[in-house]
Amino acid sequence: MGGGGTFGDMARIALNGRLLVPGKMEGIGRFTLNTLKHLIKLRPEDNFLLVVDRADNALFHLGPNVEVVRIRIPARRPWLMKLWFGRPLSRVLKRWKADVFVSLEGPLAMNMPHDFPQLTVIHDLNFEHRPDGLPFFWRRYYQTEFPRFAQLAHVLGTVSDYSRQDLARTYDLDPAQIEVFPNAADVSFKPATSRQRDDARKSLSQGRPYFIFIGSIHPRKNLEGLISAFHAYREMGGTWDLVVVGVPMWKNNLSSMSSNVVAHVHYAGRLNDDALIHALAGAQGLVFVPWFEGFGIPVVEAMASGVPVISSNVTSLPEVCGDAAFAMVAPAHIESIAREMQRLEQHPELAEAASLRGLARAKDFSWAFTGEKLSRVIAQMMETQ
Repeated sequence: MGGGGTFGDMARIALNGRLLVPGKMEGIGRFTLNTLKHLIKLRPEDNFLLVVDRADNALFHLGPNVEVVRIRIPARRPWLMKLWFGRPLSRVLKRWKADVFVSLEGPLAMNMPHDFPQLTVIHDLNFEHRPDGLPFFWRRYYQTEFPRFAQLAHVLGTVSDYSRQDLARTYDLDPAQIEVFPNAADVSFKPATSRQRDDARKSLSQGRPYFIFIGSIHPRKNLEGLISAFHAYREMGGTWDLVVVGVPMWKNNLSSMSSNVVAHVHYAGRLNDDALIHALAGAQGLVFVPWFEGFGIPVVEAMASGVPVISSNVTSLPEVCGDAAFAMVAPAHIESIAREMQRLEQHPELAEAASLRGLARAKDFSWAFTGEKLSRVIAQMMETQ
């Protein structure tokens, strides 16, 4: 053990902060930030080291007991990530005398002794099952390195029971040894007032009611299928617009979504936290029909906002939605998606019922719970060393 002894004494916990990217955080970055905030708050007597690859930012200062160190390698390409998580990271951990390393995105410190405790969270295995759209070098990195991370971790976590079972099957692991750390919605997501909804419409859809999609522009998100369903919905007489929130995950995912592709479809790009909350709360419904999800955080954020959800019925989404979705549809069934959009518009009483179910379901997920579970699992991991 490093400098902290046991969890009965002050522990020295090193944290991977690579995905804390000011103004550009995607789902795993948000998971990292929200979970670490609660972990650090729960352990005021412990020392934390946040390891980042960017210049200092207020985002990194998560508490008075948190030091920040920068490894000056921009770990944003596969070969640079392999370098960053190799000797440079190990030198930092050894110099700081860390007791444990926590990485909430998959990669681990690869040059530490095997008995050094490490915890990681692999959110999903989309790169194994739906690698279409992934650049070659990223696909090779994920498919080669992530099985190694899963084996190296003293504790392996994920974000849903679906992903837990998938990891176990794909990597030949015991599912009972994989911990689930669920996503949640920030407390800022809440139902909009009539005025807030009107303001959102004015800023995003020329004053008209709208469906919303939130997510990276990537083939597994099935945005092409959603656009086709929206066309079919409009041909059925639907009158609402569609707002698309997100940016291409990779350069080769750039498509015709670079502008307002068709009438009544509005491309909002990446929105900051306040703008995202504003946009989602103003929507009539979230339409989220991906091919593959390890969790699907926009679903919980929509439910917390009182927004009815039309969701895919595959992978983790039935687990996350429970019985709270307005509808669950097969992502390949364009006409079914369109008809559910039409039904949502035409039946406000059903929409209201789904909104109430969603508000109740969203309360089943909280960052406080996830942070508390992470703290407990770290303590158990340390006690066995």
